[in-house]
Parts: sequence; structure tokens; C-alpha cells
Amino acid sequence: EEVAIKILEQVRQSKKPTVICFLGQSLKLQKGENIYSATALEEAALQAARLAGAKLPSEAEWFTQQHKWITEKANQLRTCLKPGQKYLRGLFSGGTLCYEAQVIWSETLKKAVLSNAPLDAANKMKDSNKSEGHCAIDLGEEEFTVGRPHPMIDNDLRVRRMIQEARDPSTAVILLDVVIGYGAHPDPASELASAAKQAVGLAAREGRQLIVLASVTGSEQDPQSLSRTTKTLEEAGIVVCESNAAAAQLTSAILTLDYWTRE
Repeated sequence: EEVAIKILEQVRQSKKPTVICFLGQSLKLQKGENIYSATALEEAALQAARLAGAKLPSEAEWFTQQHKWITEKANQLRTCLKPGQKYLRGLFSGGTLCYEAQVIWSETLKKAVLSNAPLDAANKMKDSNKSEGHCAIDLGEEEFTVGRPHPMIDNDLRVRRMIQEARDPSTAVILLDVVIGYGAHPDPASELASAAKQAVGLAAREGRQLIVLASVTGSEQDPQSLSRTTKTLEEAGIVVCESNAAAAQLTSAILTLDYWTRE
């Protein structure tokens, strides 16, 4: 809270419009302030783009479009799941997107999401190497990175964890964040696509269909290219969402029939 206060004090000294996202927290703003509050990263990006003059749908139109896509996709994907497939397994390469997904799931899922980096200490995983129930795992935490490259650079740990989760008959959805750009793996999509095919094939041999979702954080100008990365993932059967928030919301919609009535 003390950090938030300092940030707001600095922002209020400027007349420039400022978008602030304290993940999961709404700001109490004074009337007439040139500050725009967002509770998730996608919302913050859209607000900033609009303020900068980008021609985008209104918030209501954007929500309607997203509602339609998520509902249709969730209804389509849900039909392939067996009754015992109940849980999500989020395998994140870093903490920010893992945190954002947990904020969304805390509001939209009936059961708590456990994590090695939880929103609430009560939801701390007993063993980060073994998933139980819904789990959001930050593979960029120090427990996984001591003596080895960060998962944004090295996909090995996440690949092995995907196979592990695929062997669990209770796993319904595996969610991945794919971050591209300078300093990231030169072609993360090819390795993750190969692992996804292996994971889906493993589940299929045991009579189950596994849903793999992903979001790509990056741009067309990044060395890996947003479109090329997306195409590689989609060709492997991975459902690629426009943002991490959309991927988290789609996961909720797949696992919760009354998802939209809970918002």
C-alpha cells in the first residue's frame, strides 16, 4: 500500500493522462483526476491505446466481442472432456502473468487455485513439483531457476512439466504463456508445440482429450514474430488467445458452466 501511495503522489504531479494497473486492485480516485484505473494488463493496454488515439472498439463492444468468442470456444472445447477431467494447470514462465491469471480465477472459479506464488498464502502448494486440484505454477521462481536458465530462455523444465500434467487423468486444461522478444528463447513456439503434441498424444492413448491453451506476449517486430509464433502453436492444436487475460477467462469458461453469470 505504501508503494501505491508513492506512485499516486508522483502521478498527481503531472497533467498527462496516466493508466495504472495494480493487479486485482481498483483505485479510489478523486473526482476530475487524470488517472485511469485498470485491474488487469489487457485492460490497461486498451485504455492506454485509446488515450493515445488508437481506433479501438468501446469497452462495451470489446467485452461483447470477447464474450461471444469465449462462449463459443468454451462450448466447443468442453464437449471433449471426460467427467474426471476437472482441473487447470497453468505453467507460466514468469510471475506477472501467473499473478494476473490468479486474479481472474479467484473471481471466476468455484475452487481455489493453488500456486507456488499464490495471491493468498493459504493457497500455497504443498509441493511445487506435484500438482493437486487447480494449479498456477510460476516456473520462473527461484526454486526452479537456481543453477539453470530462466524458462523464458530454456523450455526444458516446462516441456517436462507438460508431460507430467498430461499423465494426470484429472487434468483438463494446460495453459501456457509464451513471451517473445530480445532476451527470450529464439523460437519457443517450436519446442512448446512439439511438447503439446506429445502431451495430447499421451492423453489420447489413455482415452482422454487434453486442451492446451496459450497466449503470446510480443509483437510482429520481435525476432520471433507474433504471427509466426502463433501459427506454429496453432498448427500443433494449441488454442491461442489474444492475451493472457483472455486465456485465463477461456479456461474459467471451459471449467465453469455458469462463468458469465458469476462476473
